[in-house]
Amino acid sequence: MKKKVAFGLFILVILGIPLFLMIKSEDVLNNGIQHKIQLRGYDPFDPFRGKYIRLNYDNFVKADPTLEVGDIGYVALKKGEDGFSTFDYMHSQPPEGNDYFESIVLSIYDSTASFRTDNISKYFINENKAQEAENVVIDYRRDRPEDIYVAVRVLDGEIRLEDIFVEETPLLDFLEQE
Repeated sequence: MKKKVAFGLFILVILGIPLFLMIKSEDVLNNGIQHKIQLRGYDPFDPFRGKYIRLNYDNFVKADPTLEVGDIGYVALKKGEDGFSTFDYMHSQPPEGNDYFESIVLSIYDSTASFRTDNISKYFINENKAQEAENVVIDYRRDRPEDIYVAVRVLDGEIRLEDIFVEETPLLDFLEQE
């Protein structure tokens, strides 16, 4: 009887952890504050994960002088007059408001830190559309950077990628229209 109870608890834990992570991600996407961020991208291939567009950002910000490499910091986002948000400052403690996310300090030089962007650095896509999507990202990034951006959502220190927008249209919808 004890083995059956232990096995049942084990199964609940195994199923509960991914379920919790999915619910938390959906909460951020549904209730988080949206920010539009300009990007750079290229299209690598990973044999285990498939095709995706790797999204690169300007992830260097002024930082709290007490932060060191490997520390957890809190990156504040700031909305500009042009409608785009930028990464503003890396705090050692969660700042006021909800426009921040938790990240790890990768490097520090002269009170400027670089940080991880793991949750928003990959946009997975059907391999049949990956090359076309990458070409769109490259072309717009080069010729019309104001017409392409990434929408992210932040809530309670979490950040999630919502979508890539081209001329205010989600990337996959844009590809269907072309």
